[in-house]
Amino acid sequence: KQWYQRRVAITAGIFITCCAPNGCTVPSPVNLHQSVKLTSSSDQCVCSLFMHSECFEQFEESVLQYLKLSGRARSWSEKQRRQNIWSKRGYDLAFKACLCKCKKGFLKKDLDQVEEFDHVPVTKSKKKKVPTGLCVDTTA
Repeated sequence: KQWYQRRVAITAGIFITCCAPNGCTVPSPVNLHQSVKLTSSSDQCVCSLFMHSECFEQFEESVLQYLKLSGRARSWSEKQRRQNIWSKRGYDLAFKACLCKCKKGFLKKDLDQVEEFDHVPVTKSKKKKVPTGLCVDTTA
């Protein structure tokens, strides 16, 4: 139900606020074309679940710092931490650093986010077969 309410608000043109847990650094509403969509582990979350790209980069850096200091991820390289941060393997270690602003759940990047607004369907065109090896007598 809440996702539906968020969807209605988005399509109605209501300003979307940034859900950055450490505070938003951009003094404007979220532009959906340049935002990152997140999910919450709580059904009771009342946050927008959209974040400015700039705010998300800062949020992700703070989660990476948490991973750098935590258990098994301490031995991972920077590249491995970046690759695993939103996968089950990394998120299971980092979720505590992803507490939502509403304090009811934990945020996670929506890996299934579809670029709804800029999406142009890609269609494969069939190649036309060009006959080869035909001899055409033009002297007749």
